[in-house]
Amino acid sequence: MSVELHGVSETLLIPLYAQWRENRRDHPLLRDRKVDDIVGRLSPSFDKFMPSQFDRVIIILRKRVIDRIVAGHMRHNRGHAAVINLGCGLCTRFDRIDDGQVDWYDVDLGAVAPVWQAAFTGHSPRRHFVEASIDKPHCLDGIELAPETVPIVVLEGVSMYLSEDKMKALARRIAHRFPGATFVFDAMASWVALGSAFYPSIAVTGSRFSWGLDRPKSCESWGRDFRLQQDEPLARHLAAVYGLFGWFGRLNPMARSAYRVVVLRTGRPPSPAKPVDRGGHA
Repeated sequence: MSVELHGVSETLLIPLYAQWRENRRDHPLLRDRKVDDIVGRLSPSFDKFMPSQFDRVIIILRKRVIDRIVAGHMRHNRGHAAVINLGCGLCTRFDRIDDGQVDWYDVDLGAVAPVWQAAFTGHSPRRHFVEASIDKPHCLDGIELAPETVPIVVLEGVSMYLSEDKMKALARRIAHRFPGATFVFDAMASWVALGSAFYPSIAVTGSRFSWGLDRPKSCESWGRDFRLQQDEPLARHLAAVYGLFGWFGRLNPMARSAYRVVVLRTGRPPSPAKPVDRGGHA
């Protein structure tokens, strides 16, 4: 199948390429055989997507960190967990960490749907593909969850293409549709986002970075009862790749602020209904 996407949608090939290259290493940080399967099915051209080695490392590290967070949510809520993966592109997280019970919703633009159909044939009935734009007010309306379901919403590799106002609006939509849901997203510092012109793999798509997050605690101002649960700088994990040099990066304030994964609780979950006493007086 020929992959023909444009603009931001086209950037879904960048993490695919990064993982495909990672799979070719003797000792990969993360191995993902589903990516090799997808590349074999789609035969995408990676000629214009050549992220640097460091950019590829950041992509793989953020995948590992988010994998761990989502897997932890699934374990803690086993049998009741749902994952809503916004702007998912060709994300293969379901194939990596499925626990056999989770309900999974991959959400992206309609332009991505033909690529999904070719890449994920024969997928589990617990995995649902939803065509929707995260820019639209009703982007979550097509997702219906059972009353006891505990959702976690993931936005990976997307926040930097949005504005802060759009991120705030999205978080509020999540809180309105799924009160108390956990929202996980990665973000780059504003000084990194300003350098999008120096990312050739982004520039060739006609896209650019629009937003960076410098103070994760500020996300609590996005909505009522929002709480920052975790701020995970990716620099903490550089030693796994660069050894001693990676430890220096971990200690550098600028490096620590450059790329991070944020876990935000969007308001309070609804209180369980109190049992109604229907008995009479003795």
